[in-house]
Amino acid sequence: MTDERHGRHRQSAEGEPESDVAPDGEPTRAAASPAASAGSAGVPAGEPAEATSLAEASSPSSTAPDGEPATASTSPPARPPWGARSHLLVAVLCAALGFALVVQVRQTHSDSLALLRQDDLVRLLDEITERNDQLEQEQAQLVLDRNDLESGVSAAEVAARNAEVQAILAGTVPVQGPGVEITVRVDEGTRVPASSWVNLIEELRNAGAEAIEIDDVRVGASTWVGDTDEGTVVDGQLIDSPVLVRAIGDPQTLEVALEIPGGALPTLRSNDARTDVTREDELEILSVRTLRDPQVATPAPDPSPSSG
Repeated sequence: MTDERHGRHRQSAEGEPESDVAPDGEPTRAAASPAASAGSAGVPAGEPAEATSLAEASSPSSTAPDGEPATASTSPPARPPWGARSHLLVAVLCAALGFALVVQVRQTHSDSLALLRQDDLVRLLDEITERNDQLEQEQAQLVLDRNDLESGVSAAEVAARNAEVQAILAGTVPVQGPGVEITVRVDEGTRVPASSWVNLIEELRNAGAEAIEIDDVRVGASTWVGDTDEGTVVDGQLIDSPVLVRAIGDPQTLEVALEIPGGALPTLRSNDARTDVTREDELEILSVRTLRDPQVATPAPDPSPSSG
Protein backbone atom coordinates (compact mmCIF):
# COMPACT_ATOMS: atom_id res chain seq x y z
CA MET A 1 0.00 0.00 0.00
CA THR A 2 2.82 2.33 0.88
CA ASP A 3 4.61 1.54 -2.35
CA GLU A 4 1.54 2.39 -4.39
CA ARG A 5 1.20 5.78 -2.76
CA HIS A 6 4.90 6.57 -3.29
CA GLY A 7 4.64 5.51 -6.94
CA ARG A 8 1.67 7.73 -7.50
CA HIS A 9 3.38 10.68 -5.83
CA ARG A 10 6.35 10.19 -8.14
CA GLN A 11 4.04 10.40 -11.16
CA SER A 12 2.64 13.68 -9.88
CA ALA A 13 6.09 15.11 -9.36
CA GLU A 14 7.05 14.31 -12.96
CA GLY A 15 4.23 16.60 -14.28
CA GLU A 16 1.55 14.03 -14.86
CA PRO A 17 -1.97 14.94 -13.67
CA GLU A 18 -2.78 13.57 -10.32
CA SER A 19 -5.37 10.90 -10.42
CA ASP A 20 -4.85 9.68 -6.89
CA VAL A 21 -7.68 8.95 -4.72
CA ALA A 22 -7.88 10.11 -1.21
CA PRO A 23 -7.50 7.62 1.56
CA ASP A 24 -11.24 7.59 2.03
CA GLY A 25 -11.75 6.69 -1.64
CA GLU A 26 -12.73 10.13 -3.02
CA PRO A 27 -10.78 11.52 -5.92
CA THR A 28 -8.51 14.44 -5.20
CA ARG A 29 -9.08 17.78 -7.04
CA ALA A 30 -6.36 19.04 -9.31
CA ALA A 31 -4.38 21.96 -7.91
CA ALA A 32 -5.81 25.24 -9.20
CA SER A 33 -3.54 27.65 -10.96
CA PRO A 34 -2.78 30.96 -9.25
CA ALA A 35 -5.06 32.81 -11.64
CA ALA A 36 -7.88 30.40 -11.06
CA SER A 37 -7.35 30.60 -7.30
CA ALA A 38 -7.51 34.33 -7.38
CA GLY A 39 -10.65 34.26 -9.54
CA SER A 40 -12.36 31.70 -7.36
CA ALA A 41 -11.65 33.36 -4.07
CA GLY A 42 -14.69 33.54 -1.91
CA VAL A 43 -16.54 30.79 -3.85
CA PRO A 44 -18.56 28.60 -1.50
CA ALA A 45 -17.44 25.10 -0.88
CA GLY A 46 -18.70 22.56 -3.32
CA GLU A 47 -18.68 24.91 -6.27
CA PRO A 48 -16.14 24.27 -9.04
CA ALA A 49 -13.16 26.57 -9.02
CA GLU A 50 -13.48 27.33 -12.72
CA ALA A 51 -16.84 29.08 -12.17
CA THR A 52 -15.17 32.40 -12.75
CA SER A 53 -17.38 35.47 -13.30
CA LEU A 54 -18.09 36.10 -16.98
CA ALA A 55 -18.28 39.81 -16.26
CA GLU A 56 -14.68 39.74 -15.08
CA ALA A 57 -13.60 37.78 -18.16
CA SER A 58 -15.32 40.28 -20.51
CA SER A 59 -14.39 43.37 -18.53
CA PRO A 60 -12.90 46.19 -20.63
CA SER A 61 -9.97 46.41 -18.21
CA SER A 62 -8.70 42.94 -19.06
CA THR A 63 -5.36 42.86 -20.74
CA ALA A 64 -4.53 41.35 -24.08
CA PRO A 65 -2.26 38.29 -24.25
CA ASP A 66 0.70 40.47 -25.28
CA GLY A 67 0.34 42.66 -22.21
CA GLU A 68 -1.26 45.67 -23.89
CA PRO A 69 -4.59 46.86 -22.54
CA ALA A 70 -7.55 45.74 -24.55
CA THR A 71 -9.50 48.44 -26.40
CA ALA A 72 -12.85 49.23 -24.88
CA SER A 73 -15.85 48.49 -27.05
CA THR A 74 -17.41 51.63 -28.64
CA SER A 75 -21.17 52.19 -28.81
CA PRO A 76 -22.82 53.08 -32.20
CA PRO A 77 -23.24 56.85 -32.94
CA ALA A 78 -26.47 58.28 -31.65
CA ARG A 79 -29.05 59.36 -34.26
CA PRO A 80 -30.12 63.00 -34.35
CA PRO A 81 -33.41 63.64 -32.58
CA TRP A 82 -36.59 63.48 -34.62
CA GLY A 83 -37.34 67.16 -34.06
CA ALA A 84 -34.13 68.27 -35.79
CA ARG A 85 -34.75 66.00 -38.76
CA SER A 86 -38.34 67.24 -39.14
CA HIS A 87 -37.17 70.87 -39.09
CA LEU A 88 -34.62 70.11 -41.79
CA LEU A 89 -37.29 68.41 -43.92
CA VAL A 90 -39.66 71.40 -43.55
CA ALA A 91 -36.87 73.80 -44.61
CA VAL A 92 -36.11 71.74 -47.73
CA LEU A 93 -39.82 71.62 -48.68
CA CYS A 94 -40.19 75.40 -48.20
CA ALA A 95 -37.16 76.05 -50.42
CA ALA A 96 -38.55 73.77 -53.13
CA LEU A 97 -41.96 75.48 -52.94
CA GLY A 98 -40.43 78.95 -53.24
CA PHE A 99 -38.38 77.89 -56.27
CA ALA A 100 -41.49 76.43 -57.93
CA LEU A 101 -43.44 79.67 -57.34
CA VAL A 102 -40.68 81.81 -58.87
CA VAL A 103 -40.52 79.56 -61.93
CA GLN A 104 -44.32 79.66 -62.31
CA VAL A 105 -44.46 83.48 -62.10
CA ARG A 106 -41.69 83.87 -64.67
CA GLN A 107 -43.38 81.38 -66.97
CA THR A 108 -46.73 83.20 -66.64
CA HIS A 109 -45.18 86.56 -67.58
CA SER A 110 -43.38 85.03 -70.56
CA ASP A 111 -46.48 83.15 -71.76
CA SER A 112 -48.51 86.39 -72.07
CA LEU A 113 -46.36 87.37 -75.05
CA ALA A 114 -45.58 83.84 -76.23
CA LEU A 115 -49.28 83.21 -76.98
CA LEU A 116 -49.51 86.18 -79.36
CA ARG A 117 -49.16 85.75 -83.08
CA GLN A 118 -46.27 87.23 -85.02
CA ASP A 119 -48.51 89.93 -86.51
CA ASP A 120 -49.67 90.96 -83.04
CA LEU A 121 -46.09 91.17 -81.80
CA VAL A 122 -45.16 93.33 -84.79
CA ARG A 123 -48.08 95.65 -84.07
CA LEU A 124 -47.09 95.98 -80.45
CA LEU A 125 -43.53 96.76 -81.44
CA ASP A 126 -44.69 99.38 -83.93
CA GLU A 127 -46.94 100.98 -81.34
CA ILE A 128 -44.14 101.16 -78.79
CA THR A 129 -41.81 102.61 -81.40
CA GLU A 130 -44.31 105.25 -82.45
CA ARG A 131 -45.06 106.17 -78.86
CA ASN A 132 -41.37 106.55 -78.21
CA ASP A 133 -41.08 108.86 -81.20
CA GLN A 134 -43.97 110.97 -79.89
CA LEU A 135 -42.34 111.29 -76.49
CA GLU A 136 -39.10 112.34 -78.13
CA GLN A 137 -40.97 115.00 -80.13
CA GLU A 138 -42.62 116.31 -76.98
CA GLN A 139 -39.26 116.41 -75.28
CA ALA A 140 -37.79 118.32 -78.23
CA GLN A 141 -40.67 120.82 -78.10
CA LEU A 142 -40.18 121.39 -74.41
CA VAL A 143 -36.47 121.90 -74.94
CA LEU A 144 -37.26 124.40 -77.72
CA ASP A 145 -39.62 126.35 -75.46
CA ARG A 146 -37.02 126.45 -72.73
CA ASN A 147 -34.35 127.65 -75.14
CA ASP A 148 -36.70 130.33 -76.47
CA LEU A 149 -37.33 131.61 -72.99
CA GLU A 150 -33.65 131.55 -72.11
CA SER A 151 -32.65 133.35 -75.34
CA GLY A 152 -35.05 136.25 -74.68
CA VAL A 153 -37.91 135.37 -77.07
CA SER A 154 -41.05 137.23 -76.23
CA ALA A 155 -43.18 135.50 -73.67
CA ALA A 156 -46.22 136.49 -75.69
CA GLU A 157 -45.08 134.36 -78.64
CA VAL A 158 -44.58 131.34 -76.43
CA ALA A 159 -47.96 131.87 -74.82
CA ALA A 160 -49.64 132.18 -78.24
CA ARG A 161 -48.04 128.93 -79.37
CA ASN A 162 -49.20 127.11 -76.27
CA ALA A 163 -52.69 128.59 -76.60
CA GLU A 164 -52.97 127.19 -80.13
CA VAL A 165 -51.98 123.73 -78.95
CA GLN A 166 -54.43 123.83 -76.07
CA ALA A 167 -57.24 125.03 -78.39
CA ILE A 168 -56.72 122.02 -80.64
CA LEU A 169 -56.77 119.66 -77.68
CA ALA A 170 -59.84 121.32 -76.19
CA GLY A 171 -61.65 121.15 -79.55
CA THR A 172 -62.45 124.85 -79.83
CA VAL A 173 -60.91 125.29 -83.31
CA PRO A 174 -61.20 123.31 -86.58
CA VAL A 175 -58.19 121.17 -87.49
CA GLN A 176 -56.88 119.27 -90.45
CA GLY A 177 -54.12 116.76 -91.05
CA PRO A 178 -53.44 113.07 -91.66
CA GLY A 179 -55.44 110.53 -89.74
CA VAL A 180 -57.94 107.67 -89.94
CA GLU A 181 -61.63 107.39 -90.64
CA ILE A 182 -63.54 104.60 -88.90
CA THR A 183 -66.99 103.43 -89.99
CA VAL A 184 -69.03 101.39 -87.49
CA ARG A 185 -72.19 99.63 -88.70
CA VAL A 186 -74.67 97.98 -86.38
CA ASP A 187 -77.69 95.94 -87.46
CA GLU A 188 -81.14 97.06 -86.42
CA GLY A 189 -82.02 95.76 -83.00
CA THR A 190 -78.37 95.47 -82.00
CA ARG A 191 -76.84 97.98 -79.65
CA VAL A 192 -73.21 98.67 -78.84
CA PRO A 193 -72.84 99.61 -75.15
CA ALA A 194 -71.46 103.00 -74.20
CA SER A 195 -68.41 101.39 -72.60
CA SER A 196 -67.26 100.19 -76.04
CA TRP A 197 -67.37 103.73 -77.42
CA VAL A 198 -65.46 105.05 -74.41
CA ASN A 199 -62.86 102.35 -75.02
CA LEU A 200 -62.57 103.52 -78.64
CA ILE A 201 -62.02 107.14 -77.60
CA GLU A 202 -59.41 106.23 -74.99
CA GLU A 203 -57.56 103.96 -77.42
CA LEU A 204 -57.32 106.79 -79.96
CA ARG A 205 -56.06 109.22 -77.32
CA ASN A 206 -53.44 106.78 -76.09
CA ALA A 207 -52.24 106.30 -79.67
CA GLY A 208 -51.62 110.05 -80.00
CA ALA A 209 -54.79 111.36 -81.68
CA GLU A 210 -54.83 115.17 -81.49
CA ALA A 211 -58.49 115.58 -82.43
CA ILE A 212 -61.45 113.17 -82.47
CA GLU A 213 -64.93 113.54 -83.92
CA ILE A 214 -67.90 111.15 -83.63
CA ASP A 215 -70.80 111.94 -85.97
CA ASP A 216 -70.13 115.70 -85.99
CA VAL A 217 -69.60 115.75 -82.22
CA ARG A 218 -66.15 117.04 -81.27
CA VAL A 219 -64.69 114.98 -78.47
CA GLY A 220 -63.08 116.89 -75.63
CA ALA A 221 -61.98 116.44 -72.05
CA SER A 222 -65.55 116.76 -70.75
CA THR A 223 -67.18 114.49 -73.36
CA TRP A 224 -69.52 111.86 -71.94
CA VAL A 225 -71.16 108.79 -73.49
CA GLY A 226 -74.33 107.15 -72.20
CA ASP A 227 -76.99 104.56 -72.96
CA THR A 228 -80.63 105.65 -73.27
CA ASP A 229 -83.84 104.03 -74.41
CA GLU A 230 -83.37 105.52 -77.88
CA GLY A 231 -79.74 104.41 -78.17
CA THR A 232 -76.25 105.66 -77.44
CA VAL A 233 -75.70 109.38 -76.97
CA VAL A 234 -72.45 111.40 -77.09
CA ASP A 235 -72.65 114.69 -75.21
CA GLY A 236 -76.42 114.33 -75.36
CA GLN A 237 -76.56 113.77 -79.15
CA LEU A 238 -77.92 110.46 -80.42
CA ILE A 239 -75.63 108.51 -82.76
CA ASP A 240 -77.06 106.03 -85.23
CA SER A 241 -75.60 103.43 -87.59
CA PRO A 242 -73.48 103.91 -89.56
CA VAL A 243 -71.35 105.89 -87.11
CA LEU A 244 -68.44 107.84 -88.61
CA VAL A 245 -65.41 108.44 -86.36
CA ARG A 246 -62.55 110.69 -87.46
CA ALA A 247 -59.20 111.03 -85.68
CA ILE A 248 -56.20 113.15 -86.66
CA GLY A 249 -52.80 111.70 -85.91
CA ASP A 250 -50.28 109.31 -87.40
CA PRO A 251 -52.44 106.94 -89.52
CA GLN A 252 -50.27 103.87 -89.12
CA THR A 253 -49.96 104.25 -85.36
CA LEU A 254 -53.70 104.78 -84.93
CA GLU A 255 -54.65 101.78 -87.04
CA VAL A 256 -52.21 99.47 -85.28
CA ALA A 257 -53.46 100.59 -81.88
CA LEU A 258 -57.09 99.99 -82.83
CA GLU A 259 -56.42 96.45 -84.04
CA ILE A 260 -54.60 95.22 -80.92
CA PRO A 261 -56.20 91.95 -79.70
CA GLY A 262 -58.73 92.81 -77.03
CA GLY A 263 -58.58 96.48 -78.02
CA ALA A 264 -61.16 98.92 -79.33
CA LEU A 265 -62.15 97.41 -82.69
CA PRO A 266 -62.15 93.76 -81.50
CA THR A 267 -64.43 94.86 -78.65
CA LEU A 268 -66.83 96.49 -81.10
CA ARG A 269 -66.84 93.36 -83.25
CA SER A 270 -67.61 91.23 -80.20
CA ASN A 271 -70.84 93.26 -79.90
CA ASP A 272 -71.91 92.30 -83.46
CA ALA A 273 -70.64 95.54 -84.99
CA ARG A 274 -68.85 95.73 -88.35
CA THR A 275 -65.89 98.09 -88.62
CA ASP A 276 -63.87 99.55 -91.46
CA VAL A 277 -60.71 101.66 -91.08
CA THR A 278 -59.38 103.96 -93.81
CA ARG A 279 -56.13 105.88 -93.71
CA GLU A 280 -56.33 109.51 -94.88
CA ASP A 281 -53.42 111.74 -95.82
CA GLU A 282 -55.55 114.87 -95.34
CA LEU A 283 -58.51 114.80 -93.00
CA GLU A 284 -60.64 117.71 -91.82
CA ILE A 285 -62.51 118.00 -88.54
CA LEU A 286 -64.72 121.09 -88.66
CA SER A 287 -66.88 120.58 -85.59
CA VAL A 288 -65.94 122.56 -82.50
CA ARG A 289 -66.88 122.59 -78.86
CA THR A 290 -68.35 125.51 -76.98
CA LEU A 291 -66.73 125.85 -73.63
CA ARG A 292 -68.83 126.86 -70.69
CA ASP A 293 -67.76 129.40 -68.16
CA PRO A 294 -66.08 127.63 -65.33
CA GLN A 295 -67.96 127.43 -62.08
CA VAL A 296 -65.79 128.31 -59.15
CA ALA A 297 -66.62 126.82 -55.79
CA THR A 298 -66.82 129.09 -52.80
CA PRO A 299 -66.71 128.16 -49.15
CA ALA A 300 -70.09 127.71 -47.53
CA PRO A 301 -70.94 130.39 -44.96
CA ASP A 302 -70.52 129.45 -41.35
CA PRO A 303 -73.81 128.49 -39.74
CA SER A 304 -75.12 131.19 -37.49
CA PRO A 305 -74.87 130.35 -33.83
CA SER A 306 -78.18 129.24 -32.44
CA SER A 307 -79.63 131.50 -29.84
CA GLY A 308 -79.80 129.82 -26.52
